[in-house]
Amino acid sequence: ISMNARCGSAYDASPAGMTCQGSKYGNCCSQYSYCGSTSAYCGAGCQSQFGTCN
Repeated sequence: ISMNARCGSAYDASPAGMTCQGSKYGNCCSQYSYCGSTSAYCGAGCQSQFGTCN
């Protein structure tokens, strides 16, 4: 679970491959590999393998 709001597979996500599911930032991993809970994170480009997507 992400501790720094970074997630997924972006080249600069550290550590790589972290999930947002259950994180304090939100359950969705955006296309830019940040965790959040709004449509900007959960909608288009959301990384479903690293959290919830709409």
